[in-house]
Amino acid sequence: MDLKSMNRGYQQGICEADACRCELSSLPDDAARICFLKRHRRKLMAALHEAQEKLSCIDYIIYELERKQKGGGSDES
Repeated sequence: MDLKSMNRGYQQGICEADACRCELSSLPDDAARICFLKRHRRKLMAALHEAQEKLSCIDYIIYELERKQKGGGSDES
């Protein structure tokens, strides 16, 4: 990842945090804030699990390529 992409991701994260904070402060009471935060947390956890699945797939591909490179497996496709 280059510096420009990292900076863009960082800025996007700040904007999302600011939007979340702004929306949170506009809610009428603590019950509504808790509901909002729980919903937001579920959304973040779903995104995290999706990213973990993608990483698992990448890890498996790396494993298979390294195994093949070492001559440890047959290439029967």
